[in-house]
Amino acid sequence: MGRGDGPSIPAPVNQPAASNLAQPAPASLRAAAHGRQTSAGNCLWLGALLLVLTLSAHAQPAVDVFQLLDGSTLHGSLTAIAPQKGIRWQHPASAAPLEFLPRNAHQIRFAQAAPPPPPASAHPSCRFRFTNGDELTGHLLGLDAGHIELETWFAGKLRAPRTEVQSVAFLARGIATLYNGPDGLEGWNAGPTPTSWQFRDGVLSGGANAFLGRDFKLPPQTRVEFEVAAANAFNLYFSLYTDAVNRFNFASSGYQFNFGLGYVNAMRGQGNFGMQHLGQAQFPGFVPGKKMHIEIRADLNVGTLNLFVDGKHIQQWNDPNALKNQPGLDPDLPSKVAEAVKAGRPATVPGTGVSFFSLNNGVQISGIKLSTWDGRPIEDDFSVTNLTGHLVRFANQDRAEGQAEGIQDGKLTLNLPAGRLQIPLTRVTHIVFAPLRPPATNPPPGELHARLSSGETIALREARWDGRQLAGASPHFGALQFDSRWVRHLRFNPGREPATPDLPFFGTEAQQLFER
Repeated sequence: MGRGDGPSIPAPVNQPAASNLAQPAPASLRAAAHGRQTSAGNCLWLGALLLVLTLSAHAQPAVDVFQLLDGSTLHGSLTAIAPQKGIRWQHPASAAPLEFLPRNAHQIRFAQAAPPPPPASAHPSCRFRFTNGDELTGHLLGLDAGHIELETWFAGKLRAPRTEVQSVAFLARGIATLYNGPDGLEGWNAGPTPTSWQFRDGVLSGGANAFLGRDFKLPPQTRVEFEVAAANAFNLYFSLYTDAVNRFNFASSGYQFNFGLGYVNAMRGQGNFGMQHLGQAQFPGFVPGKKMHIEIRADLNVGTLNLFVDGKHIQQWNDPNALKNQPGLDPDLPSKVAEAVKAGRPATVPGTGVSFFSLNNGVQISGIKLSTWDGRPIEDDFSVTNLTGHLVRFANQDRAEGQAEGIQDGKLTLNLPAGRLQIPLTRVTHIVFAPLRPPATNPPPGELHARLSSGETIALREARWDGRQLAGASPHFGALQFDSRWVRHLRFNPGREPATPDLPFFGTEAQQLFER
């Protein structure tokens, strides 16, 4: 039967089929058949139209977005930033670029940002934090009582007063960024239907029972970060080291974190042998529409999982079935796992992927970053407030307080009450410098904060943007410029918050996302 033929009419049981073919069908039957054909054709046409519209909404082109302090948002592209002329923004509906005063701007989020070029960015050896909150990675070239010199992937060699440095962390094997996004849904497995997640303006918005997974081939030591917000109810499963990246599976291997209203449950998946509950932790109360920054540092070599919420350490869980341990030696193994071990079955090894599974509408995820981690503790520098000297942490977990006089030839010169020591940098993990003054609570007017595709942050004054370079005056390094393609986010007036809601929760009504 051809695509345009109507449905066939069965022959009466008391007549041969050939007789029906020779005689025309009654008019009533022909009319009914034509009506069914027309109805079926209309349904097919309507279904095709809905599919096209759905796919168009699902695969919207990535565009940049500009938000003002009053909450207004504009799509388009940044044309220029100049100290005297302000911000020039090209809107699709405008024949000429629109001009805005920087004092009225909140942020610009770029849909795409170029990754750091290899090999210049590969395996930085240090993380540098400065007193104003700037954070960079690179290589330490020199340090003395007056200055610090470092080499970065985006601006080459930089020199800053030592008094501007808050801390230097030495990365044992360097770090590498595995993923920094999202830039879209490409590469992710969405389910149960592809339209369960939408991407717009750098944000992934999920509906009820929406799954999103991806295999990143995670190493045994991983640092995962993401921002999450919800319109009302909040019930999200995040799986780490999972082997189920195509659909949500409670019986998968790996770790599952169930985030709710102010709590999180951590579980260890044992494949077909069920789930092992590692414990529960409380974190600061959930606020509808407010972003939370979630960070998990996992070390499978020793079986530790550390959770941070908005920069605060919430909980450490210890997995008794770490890779280095033999499951048969653990008396707390679930009975099914113990039986499998006794039967000579190998221990279930976690997977190498991550997944998100939202049980509620109105969940938004952004700022996803996965990177390698050296397993060393990364303590909050701001928690050290009573230093009279410089705090030095060592690889064996010891610490000493003295005067870090300088670094030369791979050795740190540390002046202690007991005398002056020269310590190989291979034994040093962290130097926290005694603050000479309290950190500034409000950035100066006109300062702009740039976030790069690698996650680093830099403050600039008198900023200029011409489409090729972002330039300005750094409070530490002086005149500074770098390729604008590496910029993911610009924040204006960082000391002020928008007066009205941020971007809406797509797919919901009258719900807004507030910027932190």
